[in-house]
Amino acid sequence: MSPHVAITTALLELEHPDTTDLAESLAEGLIVRHFTTGAINAEEFHHYSAWLLKTSRRRKEAA
Repeated sequence: MSPHVAITTALLELEHPDTTDLAESLAEGLIVRHFTTGAINAEEFHHYSAWLLKTSRRRKEAA
């Protein structure tokens, strides 16, 4: 599975209300891991990190 598909899938799963906080940590780890291995570049890292931050803030507001 491509890193982009894996990260996007993990981030989209966070949209579901029954997703745990652990899923956020796993998504973050996935983003960092793909960046440190060179599978995604800095621009993509920033994009996915911003998406994760936005989603995390929305989840906290809803809670």
